[in-house]
Amino acid sequence: MIKPFRSLLLLLYVGLLLAGAFFLLPAQIPLPNGYSLRFFTLESLLDTKGKQYADISDIEQKFKPAEEKVAISKNAIVSAAKTAIADTLESRFKIQFPAGNDTAFYTFFRHLQRLKTSEELVRALHYGDSQIEGDRITAFLRNKFQNRFGGCGVGLVPLQDALGNRTSLQIKSDEAWKRVRAYGPDYSKRVPRHYGIMGSYYNFSFSYTKTIPGDSTAADSLSRQPKFITKKRSNIWVEYAKAHSAYARDSRFENFKLLYSNPEAPVILKIQTQKDSIRTFELPVTSEPTVFEMPFSGNFKKLRLSFEGTKSPEFYGAALDCNSGVVIDNMPFRGSSGTEFVRMNKETLRAQFKQLNVKFIILQYGVNVVPHVIKDYGYYEKQFYTQLKLLRELAPEASILVVGVSDVSRKEGEVYTTYPNVEKIRDAQRNAAFKAGCAFWDLYTAMGGKDSMPSWVFAKPALANKDFTHFTPKGAQLVAEMLFKSLMYEYEKFSRR
Repeated sequence: MIKPFRSLLLLLYVGLLLAGAFFLLPAQIPLPNGYSLRFFTLESLLDTKGKQYADISDIEQKFKPAEEKVAISKNAIVSAAKTAIADTLESRFKIQFPAGNDTAFYTFFRHLQRLKTSEELVRALHYGDSQIEGDRITAFLRNKFQNRFGGCGVGLVPLQDALGNRTSLQIKSDEAWKRVRAYGPDYSKRVPRHYGIMGSYYNFSFSYTKTIPGDSTAADSLSRQPKFITKKRSNIWVEYAKAHSAYARDSRFENFKLLYSNPEAPVILKIQTQKDSIRTFELPVTSEPTVFEMPFSGNFKKLRLSFEGTKSPEFYGAALDCNSGVVIDNMPFRGSSGTEFVRMNKETLRAQFKQLNVKFIILQYGVNVVPHVIKDYGYYEKQFYTQLKLLRELAPEASILVVGVSDVSRKEGEVYTTYPNVEKIRDAQRNAAFKAGCAFWDLYTAMGGKDSMPSWVFAKPALANKDFTHFTPKGAQLVAEMLFKSLMYEYEKFSRR
């Protein structure tokens, strides 16, 4: 039988050990690869108020989307409320420019002004990581620009949507398609570097191998092994359809475009726009980047493409455009840090920037750099500068804006706090932008700065997801509204000059 005093003595020993741990152990012990081993502290146990996160109560009120007039016709340039007045935009929301170069957007702004009297399609590219995936941020920004300056259509789109999360357009495609990317875990140096404007290219084979998973519940090992079946196709297809949650202008277009090069053999392209309406074209042999165009009129519900031939061309993407106005393309590079443009084919990019009349480029990266915590990000600044320098060389008539990394938080004890390297990454991006003669928008500061991400996550309704990295659709809309007003603030200054 255990005597009571021994139990009491054991509890006393345990208490002394815990007390020693609280006083002697550090709050955390650093581990390799940016990880750390954290311990409870006496201060955290006695804290009854909890951590105070950044106050973002004013942001939604200041940037609530304004009502806009609806265009009478799809070619009309609509008048929208002036959303950025010089004396009302706080400095933390303003776009920053290199010293002595506050005219970095003038080329883009001049083309916007000409839309009042000319029939021109002005294209902007919104490159980014998974923060913009599924047309988040981009779709709302595109709608704001089109409501003010005219235009319609979702612009450039891929031939596959593996995640199926695009809000502005539904994409279904044949399983025989193969996508080759300049970024992500499946990037390979062994494949030809024929990447186009979307950072990838597509091809297909009429005879391909399909993998069928084995039976995981089977007793014998042979049944559990995957099976490989060779399948044949007489044609390969991709289908674009109207999305229920799309903006009205997203579901309207006047010109269908297909970006490709076809160095080996002609291919028959059939385009079905209605049940009994099929048009047939031939994609001739050409080794140069080419843009196939087909005028489109009427209501858009579904567009189906099918390809017949002996050899696959290299496809860079498709576009659903208006003939005039503004279009902003959603170009997400999942898992990217924005340093892969140097892997892409320079001449293909140069040709497509010119063919598609690209006048504005937005780059929004950084969240994939954050988990790798180091002391100095000089290497990233150099790499990012190299990308910006390349883009300025290949698209000399385009204005470029770098959107800085957003806040990213991690859990420390019972609270969430900003990663210690976020501001260092933001500063590296800004330094690279200024060195390359590009503008910079500080999203981290605009959304509230240090410890603002938890405030976005815990907002009602939530503005960010519980991964404390990515915005919800409502949060993405708020970011787009802030960015749009910052751009229009600069546009109004330009117009007054």
